[in-house]
Order: sequence, then structure tokens, then C-alpha cells
Amino acid sequence: MRKVILLTLMLAFSLNAMAEKYGLIIAVGDYPAKTGWSSISSVNDVQLIKNTLLDQNFTESNILVLKNEQATRTGILKAIEDLQSKIKPGDIVVIHYSGHGQQIFDDNGEEIDDKDESIVPYDALVKYVPNVYDGQNHIRDDEIGNIIANFRNALGKSGQLLILLDSCHSGSATRGGKARGGEATFAPPGWTPDPNRNKKDKGLLKPTKAGPNASPFVMLSGASADELNYEYEGYGSLSFAFNKAMSELGSDVTYRKLFSSIAANMNVIAPNQSPTIEGDVDYKLFGGEYVKQQPYFEVSKVSREDIIKINAGKLQGLFNETTVKILPAGTTKVDDNKVIAQGKITNAFFNEAIIRLDSPLNTKNAKEYWVFIDELTYGDIKMNLYIDKSVKSKSVKKALESFLNEKKVGAIVKDSLDANLIIAESKDTLSVLTVRGQETALNSDEAIYRQTKIDGDYNFEDITNTLFNYAQGSYLKNLSLKNYDYEFEFRLLPGKYDEDTDTVEFIEEDAFTDEAGKFKVNTNNDIVFLEVTNKSEKPLYFSIIEINSKGEIAPFMPNDVYQINDNERLLAPGKTMVFEDCPYEFGDPYETLILKGFATPKPINFRPTVKTRGPVTTRGPGGNNPLEDFVGETFTQTRGSGGNKGARLKGKIDGYSTEFVYEIVKSKE
Repeated sequence: MRKVILLTLMLAFSLNAMAEKYGLIIAVGDYPAKTGWSSISSVNDVQLIKNTLLDQNFTESNILVLKNEQATRTGILKAIEDLQSKIKPGDIVVIHYSGHGQQIFDDNGEEIDDKDESIVPYDALVKYVPNVYDGQNHIRDDEIGNIIANFRNALGKSGQLLILLDSCHSGSATRGGKARGGEATFAPPGWTPDPNRNKKDKGLLKPTKAGPNASPFVMLSGASADELNYEYEGYGSLSFAFNKAMSELGSDVTYRKLFSSIAANMNVIAPNQSPTIEGDVDYKLFGGEYVKQQPYFEVSKVSREDIIKINAGKLQGLFNETTVKILPAGTTKVDDNKVIAQGKITNAFFNEAIIRLDSPLNTKNAKEYWVFIDELTYGDIKMNLYIDKSVKSKSVKKALESFLNEKKVGAIVKDSLDANLIIAESKDTLSVLTVRGQETALNSDEAIYRQTKIDGDYNFEDITNTLFNYAQGSYLKNLSLKNYDYEFEFRLLPGKYDEDTDTVEFIEEDAFTDEAGKFKVNTNNDIVFLEVTNKSEKPLYFSIIEINSKGEIAPFMPNDVYQINDNERLLAPGKTMVFEDCPYEFGDPYETLILKGFATPKPINFRPTVKTRGPVTTRGPGGNNPLEDFVGETFTQTRGSGGNKGARLKGKIDGYSTEFVYEIVKSKE
């Protein structure tokens, strides 16, 4: 009997060990002119996604890439068919599509809005041509649903399927960046949707005929069904955010947690897009078999004895002046007795950095060395402004140039694609607009600021304060501290007020999460509570701030009403704390906000810093947490004679940061 049990266990282990990871990356950017589609930068996404998969122990031979002319309808479906023939139960499959998306007339009466969603292969036309092209090369959501079902059935309960769609399916025009989609609904001439069925659809995923033993699956989309999906610095916004989130994985990451990180990143780079998640969101990423962020970077090239390169840069939070230590490959932690050399990042690029060493290496074999971060710098607070042609007042450009030059926090650029904010003017009213997903028309609801002339001119102090707040808020949203010795997480728990008993009680954990995976609260009767969990093996202190869509910062915990002391925010290892006596209610404006939490080994409280809008001494001389001082310095608009070359303050900035994204809405109907 013991032999049978042992054999069974060995067989189960053997099958699990043989489970493989497969990736299919599809990128269409250079559409033929005859299709009518504009060119986009989808092919740039390939290396981002491929590097992410390789870092997660996908093998090169198990990653198939289709680019441009390879990604016709036939080519895509053939690649999917071939992949389905290879996989077995227990495997993990990731499929990533970058390209245009389009709504297309419903051809089977199944859609509540009378439109299918679709992705656009290389050989799909943008418009219906009678007797020539009726959409036969588009890949509709119905087909995608069947593909999902087939994969899930083949992968079985122990496998997983992850699909990422960095495209959009909207039918509106835009400006301010390259959009993936943006063309009108594909339909025959004269077609109009049935008014009795013209309701907003929730997403691309449709019910599928997956079997009872089907695998879990998740689909991530870069924008909801009624939005455009914009590019960021030549990359798809979802691809960029996914890569960044995957490079910062902590403990026990579920797809819901991964999506939260993606949503936080996209709130910075594409603030008017709403990424969506569908499927089995509470399963662990790759069944728990994922690679956590490592404390080191491998050397990609030894250019000469004192110059090395690593495949990590600004995307991974590495900026100029960051100091490093070089140790032998295979070292698990920094041991000063084993340090081979020290150095400094002299050129940080998007996904690469050049390091100058203080002493030469003995060999040029890159595989012999690992790079450990000694002390980080955190980049610049800066913004690029684009002055729209609608601006006629000469004083505007002069005042803004003077502000940017004096404070050294950015520049005016000639191309809106290079801008963070757009300045527009109409009828003596000036507007400040976010770039991606934004029109420069002044009737846009998304303008973060408007001002009308008084006595023939604008109040530029208010305008420049608005600009700086936005830049500071974006900087803090993007700030990443990842010392996993102090890893923690937090979330908002739904509650409701009972008028009969005059009490507040908890309700279902997903009660405020919509079908797209977004946590939403209304201003009528929604109440939430804060839950904080220490996921590390050390005690830690935490503090949380709130950053709104304008970049304005407010204390969240502790706050003006709930001013608990440091020791009341000291979390023991593994402990979870729910602040039941601090219910949160919400008011307008209706917007998306980010809660940014920080945990450190020393007491930390951002409330005094935020209230005074600058550095403060709260614990006597030398008693402040360096992170408090660091955040306090971000309120200082002038960055010195050379600008902010990476903030360096007394005391090492150490800790862990994480985010939670939520939206305040008027109604959830």
C-alpha cells in the first residue's frame, strides 16, 4: 500500500514538474495603406512582453511572436491552433495582442448594444466595402470566446490562461496621442444599431462553453469598451503598465492584486483610460509559480573593465546617480566582504542603464556578476507642457516659460505627444488638460483646471500652482519603494449604514467592485473601512496618503479626524488590522483617486507634512523618518540651480510602497 501511495505522489509530482509555460505575442503596427488603418507602435511592445515572460521562466522556444504581415487573420488563427495542439493539462498560456481594435456590427443578434467587439489583424479593412469586404478578416469577440473555451478545456483545472489586449474598441475621434482604434463602427452603409438593444456593453469577454474541468483564466484590457487606448512613450499603455507591475511582484500575488498595480500605473501614464479585468481574478498569478522581484540585476554587457550595462532603467525605478555594488553571481544578499566593485548609474534609459565602476573588473564575462542597489535616487519632478494653437494670449507662453525655467521643473514642448499637459484657450478662458484621451475643446469634462481672465489677464500664480500640484502628484503616484523586508498591503472593505439601528456594518468584500474590476463608491450611502496587512517578517509602521486626479494630496491614514499615534500604526509580522472605528464616506468631485501607502521600519506619519505642504520636524532634531523628509521636499517648487538630480536627503530612504485605486461616482447604475 505504501508503494502505491508513494508511486501516486511521485507521478503527481512528475506531472506537475513537466508543466510548461507558453507565450503567444501578436503585434500589428504597420498596417498596409490599403486597409485604411493608421500606423501605431505595437511592435515596440513585443520586447517588453517577451522580456517579462522570459523573466518568469518562459523559455525562448515556447514564446511565439507574430509581427505585422505575419499577423493576418489566417496567421493568428493558425498560431492559436498550433499552440492548442502543444499544450497539456497543467500548462500556463499567455496570449498578448497589440494593435487596433474596432466595434463591428453584430452578425448574430447576441450583443446587448448591437455591436461586436473585435481585434484588427494585418489584413482587415477599416471600412465596409460592399461585395468586397464585409468584415471577414476581423476577429470578433464571439470567436475569441470560443478560443478561450478551447484553451481552458485543454489546460484543465490545474492550468491557467492569461490574455492581454492592448487595443481599444471605441468609435470616437481624438487627439493628444496615438490611439489604438478610434474609427467608427464597422458596418454596412446605412446601418444603425437597434435602438431597443443599444445599451452599453461591459467588455470583450462573452459567455463560453467551457467544460466543468476548465482552467481558470483572466483577460486584461487596456481600456473599457467605450474608450480609446493610448500609447505612452511609444509603447502600449497596458503593455507598459503590465511590464512595470510584473517587475515589482511581491508575495501571494493574485490577478486582482496584479490588476490593482496595473491600474495604479495607468492612472499616471493614461489617466483617462480605465483598464479592465475579467475572469477568475482571485487565483494566484501563474498558480503561484511566479518569480518575485529579485534584489539584484544581471549584467547584460561589460563594455569595458569599468563600464557595465544592465537591462533595467527608469521603468524599474532606476535613475541617474543611483549607487550600486557588484558581487559575484549567485550571491543571495549583499556582503561587504564579497563586494567586487562599487559604481553609479550615469545614464538611465527606459529599460537599460549604464554604470560606471570605481574599480575595474577582472574579466569581461557578464555572467560572473550581479548588480545590487546600494542607494536609490528617485528622478525629477518635472512636466512637459504643450501650448495648443488655440492659445492667443501672448502672456501665457511667457509666464509659463518663466515658471518652468525658474523652478526647473520642466519645459514647453513642440509636440503634444511629448507633453504631460496641454494648455488651451477659448473666449478668454484658459484650460489645463491631461494629454492622453483628451480633446483640447474647452467643453471637455476632464480638464483639471479652468480660469477666465479678470481685468484683461490671467492669475498665473493659481495656474502654476495647479501645474506643480499635478507634477508632484504624478511623481508620488509613480514613486516605487520595494524593500520586501517591509512588504505590506492594504485595501478598502465595503460597508453600509443601517438607519434603523444607527450602526455601520461590513458587507460582501466585492460589493463595490464592478464587472470591469474597478472599486467604486457613491456619495449617497457607501461606506468603507481600511484593512492593512503586514506581509513581512518584521514589524513595520505605515502611513497612507490620497492623490486625486489634479495631483492634490491629502492625508488618508492617519487623517484630520482619526489622528492615531505611531504605535497604533505599528503592525507585527503577519498581522492584519481593520480600522473598524474609522468609517470613510465620500463626496464629489466624481473622479478616480489613488491611495499611496508607505511602510518603513521607523515611525512614519505624512499628515503634518501634507497639512503644512512642506518639510516639518515632528520628532525633534534628527528624529524624522527620512521618507517623511523626502515627501516634504517634493512640495518645494524650486529644485536648485541644477534642478532635482535625484533627491538625496540625510538618512537612507528605506521601505515599501503600494497602491489602491478607487473611483467616486454619482451612481452605480
